Amino acid sequence: MIKELKQAARLSRKALRIMRAKLVGNASAAAAIREAGLFDADFYRREYPAAVAGGADPLKHYLSSGWKLGLEPSAKFSMRAYSGKNPDVRGATLNPLIHWVEFGRREMRELPTSPEPDYAWMERDRPYPLPDDVIQYELVAGHAYFAGAGFDFGQREAGNGVAEAVKAMAARVPAFTVDLSTPKVSIIIPVYGQAHFALNCLDSLARLQSRYSIEVIVADDASPASSQTEALGGIPWIRYERRAANGGFLECCNWAVAQARGEFVVLLNSDTRVAAGWLDELVAAFDLFPKAGMVGSKLFNADGTLQEAGGIFWRDGSAHNYGRNADPNLPQYCFARQADFISGASIAVRKTVWNELGGFDPEYKPAYCEDADLAFRLRRAGYEVWFVPTSRAVHYEGITHGRDTTKGIKAYQVTNLQKLAKRFSAELTEHPIPGSSSMRAACWRSKRNILIVDALTPTPDQDSGSIVTNEVMSAYRQAGFGESFFPEHSPYWSKKYTAALQRRGVCCYYKPFFESVEQVLDVDNAFDYALLYRYNVAHPIYRSLRAKAPATRVLFANVDLHYLRETRAAETANDMQALFAAQLTKKKELEMFAHADASFIHTQFEQEVIQKALPLPLDNLVVLPWIAEVYRETPGFSARADVMFLGNFPHTPNVDSVLFFVKSIWPELLPSLPPHAKLLVVGNKPPAEVLALASDRVIVTGFVEELEPYFQASRVFVAPLRYGAGIKGKLVTALAHGVPSVATNIAAEGIAHAQDEHLSIADDPLQFASEVLRIYGDESAWNCMREAGLRYVEDNYSRAATSKICLHALNVADKTWLARQELQCQRSLEKIMRENGLLDAARTD
Repeated sequence: MIKELKQAARLSRKALRIMRAKLVGNASAAAAIREAGLFDADFYRREYPAAVAGGADPLKHYLSSGWKLGLEPSAKFSMRAYSGKNPDVRGATLNPLIHWVEFGRREMRELPTSPEPDYAWMERDRPYPLPDDVIQYELVAGHAYFAGAGFDFGQREAGNGVAEAVKAMAARVPAFTVDLSTPKVSIIIPVYGQAHFALNCLDSLARLQSRYSIEVIVADDASPASSQTEALGGIPWIRYERRAANGGFLECCNWAVAQARGEFVVLLNSDTRVAAGWLDELVAAFDLFPKAGMVGSKLFNADGTLQEAGGIFWRDGSAHNYGRNADPNLPQYCFARQADFISGASIAVRKTVWNELGGFDPEYKPAYCEDADLAFRLRRAGYEVWFVPTSRAVHYEGITHGRDTTKGIKAYQVTNLQKLAKRFSAELTEHPIPGSSSMRAACWRSKRNILIVDALTPTPDQDSGSIVTNEVMSAYRQAGFGESFFPEHSPYWSKKYTAALQRRGVCCYYKPFFESVEQVLDVDNAFDYALLYRYNVAHPIYRSLRAKAPATRVLFANVDLHYLRETRAAETANDMQALFAAQLTKKKELEMFAHADASFIHTQFEQEVIQKALPLPLDNLVVLPWIAEVYRETPGFSARADVMFLGNFPHTPNVDSVLFFVKSIWPELLPSLPPHAKLLVVGNKPPAEVLALASDRVIVTGFVEELEPYFQASRVFVAPLRYGAGIKGKLVTALAHGVPSVATNIAAEGIAHAQDEHLSIADDPLQFASEVLRIYGDESAWNCMREAGLRYVEDNYSRAATSKICLHALNVADKTWLARQELQCQRSLEKIMRENGLLDAARTD
């Protein structure tokens, strides 16, 4: 990130003058580009036929004007990605390819060859990604397509060039799997004239990668011959279907869906352009939200601003395109949620559900409000309507019918809105009142709201603590909560991890819009609960939270007892300075347990330690066991050979324990293990001293996408922790995967005692090694331990039990908060009455 900041400011005025002087000579620039081999004349002719019409030289056209129009030079260099990644080049309006040839490669700037959406669209003052960076690339691609095909955005009809553009489109090989007989998805594009916009839409679809098989149906609503839409029938990878007579948008959609062969039907306006991931995100939403009857995309204006993030219907029957013309990257527009309606410009429906509802109601012919009516009817039938922000499309609004609602077909928008308000007047009585907060109105179906604050965004593929955090958040979402999340120590959006939360319906806050919890609370403090993870997050923000949101009940989840872990580490290392630091941690940690309205702890052992350390026991500690899914269908004894260690290595006890194991225990095992048996050291970010352990018998994997293959290859799991605190998720995970395990007493804390059958416990290195070999070599004992471990996890760590405990904790917090408010009220009244002499007088009478 610092590197990007420096790069963004790299072009000084003097350097810019020198650079421009070097770049103006087309002859020398052409020679440098040819030498680099990054311009492909055949590619340029094929992609942009109008640009080289009449035999124009492709390279000369690119150097003179093509690069300014966003035309790409070849498949080996993405000019748009280079511009997006280097805001200094973009801001100086320099030819990106020439810049890279002359300067960028010497400066070690990346040569982008993959599709543009793989790169964040950087800004000078924002050298980090945001959710909708991808749409900037799509906007440039749209302008490039129009320029390359010789079309004009301002013209109502395509004019000349359609035949050549259709010929070029026909020669394209789409990135998705075309299936015109039994597709998974049918994409329906209704058209009435304006072939140039339909071709622009098809250009974006041709680039679309998808895991699903697709048929694209272009449904021509009997366009006039002058519009040349019939030429679209020459594209072999689409189904061109033309109606005998014009019936309007609504009738055309119903007619086209009747002919669709896919399980899912997606209606897509011809005046749109879709971004990477558009389709897969729509279809995947039906799995994420099983009650979904219709899902819809996030829509963008032609200038990149937000057009709609789902729609709101007010109580009086008026409608609002939520977020219109706002910055689309604002957190409130970037998470999935139930919406009152979704614009029909880009919606997906299961075909069986469409048929069940009868499609769009002809009452709204020829167009407008048919999508909102369908949304309301879906809810009456028990379905939900979801806005999916990770599915993105540019909608060149007003191209088809203009924007004037007083004349033409657009006038039906007003009359149909009145019809809808009358039909659904009963439902509308529950909707928000006009003038209320649109941010809250957009989420009015979430009757209760919870703010979750942690140090970092959960990374469930890297550490077991994140898995539990995800499960707890899932439990509250399933209970109907609206969730908001803020990562206090790194408030940045992550394409992988933040987007995963947003995809599931969590409002995530991040820079540059929000840099602290205080800023979040300044915008929205109507949270029923706040769940704060870790004392070093909770302690600094607690007082601000109480001041800005006094009615919010505070839950504290400390993950483990940090002070106990730090104390044990200091004692193990005989480090007095570390011991002093552990005492400071103890003070802050115990203060948070005392402050919180309810606290989550993972074991009874932790509860006992906390209660003993406090002046008086607390009655608001809630034991929340680990959460794990059991894997029974895994390989048996003879199919396994390895010994496994698992740990997230930024957590220092894991580093200490694997070093201790390899030095003191592994040598005792080697003589008795078969030659092919290995020690698998699995975990994220291993430091140099752990990497140095690697050999032909010790495999240090680093981060892995999936743990299952490693568990399935392992006969024994080891957890030789010498210090730490709290429940060890790695052990629960190993037991859940059916791998018999050996652990130290520290690792087994809260999971097992010496007499339990599901876990073997040993602290002495020789005894530890002996237990590993005993289990490793005795198939009968191995099978008994495996079954005992699986049963233990099933009995203690189920999702159903977790959900009940999470909801119980809210009741505990409510009760505690009310009791404390009553106490504060009484003390305040006593103070006032004492100051007025009333309390003392009452006592002397």
